[in-house]
Amino acid sequence: MSRAVGIDFGTTNSAVAVADDGGAVTLLPLPAPGGGVTSTWRTILYFESGEDPGQVLISAGAAAIERYAESGGQGRLIQSIKSHLASELFSGTHAAGRHYRIEELIATFLRKLRAAVAVDLGRRAVVGRPVRYWGAQTADDETRALERMKAALALAGFDDVSFEYEPVAAARRYAARLDHEELVVIADFGGGTSDFSVVRVGGPGGAQVLSTSGVAIAGDAFDARLVDHVVSPALGRGSTYEAEFGRTMPVPPWLYSNLRRWHHLSFLRSPKTTALLDKIRHGASDPAGIDRLIHVIEDDLGLPLHQSIEANKRALSASAAAPFAFDHAGISLASDVARADFDAWIAEDLAAIDEAVQEALDRAGVTPGAVQRVFATGGSSLVPAVRARLAATFGPDRLLGGDELTSVAWGLAAVAADR
Repeated sequence: MSRAVGIDFGTTNSAVAVADDGGAVTLLPLPAPGGGVTSTWRTILYFESGEDPGQVLISAGAAAIERYAESGGQGRLIQSIKSHLASELFSGTHAAGRHYRIEELIATFLRKLRAAVAVDLGRRAVVGRPVRYWGAQTADDETRALERMKAALALAGFDDVSFEYEPVAAARRYAARLDHEELVVIADFGGGTSDFSVVRVGGPGGAQVLSTSGVAIAGDAFDARLVDHVVSPALGRGSTYEAEFGRTMPVPPWLYSNLRRWHHLSFLRSPKTTALLDKIRHGASDPAGIDRLIHVIEDDLGLPLHQSIEANKRALSASAAAPFAFDHAGISLASDVARADFDAWIAEDLAAIDEAVQEALDRAGVTPGAVQRVFATGGSSLVPAVRARLAATFGPDRLLGGDELTSVAWGLAAVAADR
């Protein structure tokens, strides 16, 4: 039996779906810790040296996080690879003694994904892409991202590939529910980007895409705001130290910029930064905070710290307030976070998302009142402030969700069946 394959390679999570000859779509189960299965994998790789000379062991998904914890972080953990696709400045990185091009990193993850599913995926696939790649400023940046992604797919055995906008794929998932025509806005909130499409669905001609728009702001940006306001102040941000000749100097803010994305923390583990922190510590107005910062850097605690941040963000989606707690050997951070404060911290991000929504409407030549439904998908669509902004624009009765982490993969497989 032939299969139409849809691959959602996401900044944070990835999923695979297939459609059979009759067009029935199935999300493929992936192995999870403890012998279970899951419909998504974290888009993450862990490289470590094996026992034999030159041997490199590579784990992907949840297994990568497990190996990172079990090995004490001695290897190299890499995530959010997709967010570098458009960058002219980033072409690859070193891990376990060798250099990997960005195409090789993505191909490595895709090979692991291919090997983990119980069916042969073949060589043809429809692959999702954001409306605007994270960091893309020009058409050349977009072209670079697509060429790199296509090369990575070819290295992973997918040499007959077409791309589809992720919100358009999500529209297919929504349209499968309908027995009539509707004008809908598909709002896809991922880890790195938020993408929007105005689509007419449910008609005899299939989905008709009227417009698309996107902005490089989503879940990772929300996490960064929590780091700025909850974590960094406890690590000495905003404090001062006594420098040469008795001058009072602010602790450099750039130290904390690398905390906003946990895999950037390793950039601070350099002799130059270590010497600077030692100098700051001896004249610090907040020595305890600087000690905590040094501890986080030296013990490479970026991953567990951001896991606590994500847990707090999820809890705030369910409660008006939630405790933030991070406990690790030698350091303990705790504070209460109110959802109202979190909403205020991400207000600038929400305003940029509002502009992208309006851009999609303007391009389609429709008003919010003409839109019959808004289908919100992606993990960040569960953030109450995000849903509230959509409800304020379109009305709460028009806002729908569901299959937040898998609707894009489902829709990509449906598109693949058509093609």
